[in-house]
Amino acid sequence: MAAQTRTRPYISSRFVLELDDSGSSQYMGTLQTIEGGTFKSDLLEEKVGGHGAVIKYPGRPKFDDVTIQVGMAMAPRFWRWLKKSFSYEAERVDGSLVALDFDNKERWRRRFTNALIKEVTFPTLDGAAKEPAYLTVKFAVESLKEEASGGNQYPSEQQYKDEWERQRMWLPSMFTFSVDGISKDPAETCKIDSFTIKQEIIENPIGRFLENLKEPGRVDFPNLSVTILQRDASPWMKWWDALVREGKHLPTQQHDGHIWYLPRDSVGSGQLKNKPLLTLDLFGVTILGLGPVKHDSKQLQLQKVKLDLALERIELQGGEGTV
Repeated sequence: MAAQTRTRPYISSRFVLELDDSGSSQYMGTLQTIEGGTFKSDLLEEKVGGHGAVIKYPGRPKFDDVTIQVGMAMAPRFWRWLKKSFSYEAERVDGSLVALDFDNKERWRRRFTNALIKEVTFPTLDGAAKEPAYLTVKFAVESLKEEASGGNQYPSEQQYKDEWERQRMWLPSMFTFSVDGISKDPAETCKIDSFTIKQEIIENPIGRFLENLKEPGRVDFPNLSVTILQRDASPWMKWWDALVREGKHLPTQQHDGHIWYLPRDSVGSGQLKNKPLLTLDLFGVTILGLGPVKHDSKQLQLQKVKLDLALERIELQGGEGTV
């Protein structure tokens, strides 16, 4: 009996994202995780007279949303895609998700078309954090297709190390926050809880197209939960009094603010030394409430206050290595 050739399985050690730009597919960076992108269809049932069987067959193709985790080392093209989504200029992009083996050789590729950003989740910023953090990005696609691997060789190990060094520039403990006219500049903020910006995606089934078309809808900007020291709470309390207790709902009582994501070496002697990695400009900030963080009399701890802030809009501005 002739010996049989056995195809060995492989272990994917890296995943990368490519986006089309200027007529060609461009490398955006390494992904921490990939989830979703399932191939699906509706179930159609047909009850045929004359016998008891029910005939079943698939209907239109459907594709689950794709969720990826990324760091700060992604290419500028990727950040421009996010920025447009926040600015009511939603951009459809084509691209690929690619799995690599330990030799950085392409093993499989999933091609997507007309992708629209659906959600972007920013991680918790905490001055006490010690672990790295990543942005979580969910996008909807109109079509998804598994393509034969081209066996492409991706960037060298040194290039990956350089990319990782750029990612290491950012820690979730390195940030500042301020609201113009209210807080210090920058405020001594202890923590900003994770928040998610969402864009509604509307499905538009058209008879002559196999896949459902998808259209961008309303952008929903979240409230922010911010923790500060009790000693700095006075101007925030006065602001709440003016808005809520005194009912001064005037344009002058709305303020703009900023969140700066900082590189490791950006702070010294209380001064910002280098350009932020990323800036989120906050518009139409309003205070909804504030109150003490839970305290335990058995422990020695600083007195802190949690702020509940609403806002009308967020704009993403680039820094070193982003937009």
